[in-house]
Amino acid sequence: MAVNNVFKKSGVEVRVKDLVKIYKYKGGEVQALRGVTATFTPGELTCVMGPSGSGKTTLLNLIGGVDVPTGGEVVVGEVRVHELSFKALDEYRLHYVGFIFQTLNLIPSLTVMENVELPMNIAGVKSKEARKRAKELLRLVGVEGIEDRHPDELSGGEQQRVAIAVALANDPPVILADEPTAELDSVNARNIADLIGRLTKLTGKTVIMATHDPRIAVKADRILRIEDGRIEGEYRPIDVEGWALPSTSPAVRQVSLAEVVKLRLSRVGEEIKELEEKFRRGEVSTDEFHSKLSKLKRLEEAFRELLASLGSE
Repeated sequence: MAVNNVFKKSGVEVRVKDLVKIYKYKGGEVQALRGVTATFTPGELTCVMGPSGSGKTTLLNLIGGVDVPTGGEVVVGEVRVHELSFKALDEYRLHYVGFIFQTLNLIPSLTVMENVELPMNIAGVKSKEARKRAKELLRLVGVEGIEDRHPDELSGGEQQRVAIAVALANDPPVILADEPTAELDSVNARNIADLIGRLTKLTGKTVIMATHDPRIAVKADRILRIEDGRIEGEYRPIDVEGWALPSTSPAVRQVSLAEVVKLRLSRVGEEIKELEEKFRRGEVSTDEFHSKLSKLKRLEEAFRELLASLGSE
């Protein structure tokens, strides 16, 4: 089966404008997004990068119709997603959006083939056509020959490749990937990021990937930096503009990616020292200390690997 017979739908422009999301709970509220405006282009892999709690997942959920905004607009192609009814959102998610999750989301009781066929079955695709398409998708993501296995019989990298095939099953114009490499080792993480990048070019779809990992972010065509629910910067992996400077600084200079990574690495080192000092003073518990230290060490390792890949120390 030729690729152009597998993917008939190209990507569509995705636009969000003045997007606000407020989560209310007993005793207060959290503003996850604070007036986000951005455009995502077909055939381009855009990475939304930021720390945990910055609003990455919320942004993807609103674009994907998994959640509804408190204010602002989400327009995908000609579809005004923020105006859709709950029933219309079901159809939108089925036909317009493919999701790749951190937790894989494969159904354990189904085989690999059945997992990939399931979205097509729900969409009303005939069984013979769904089986043929599923086989081709599995070949494209590099896991042909495992159709009869179950998810728990696969490695993490294989499971994520199957999850990508599931996301592409109904040929959606938009693919949303939420931390798709977070549960993988560094080798598999890079392989999956490379695969998503190749498929973006092959299919011409609009692909938006959320991550906090700089090793993955540099695989994108474009990076949006999000902090505290706001877009604080936009740059290209090779042509970084102003990321190393505070967002309030009036000066904007051109810096290399290596310079930026060195600065971030230095800041992580400072955060580790501050955390250790707080622990010595008894300001954080043992559990909190080890949890935060583990996350900072992983981030430190990621930055060091990225510097090495750039030929810098």
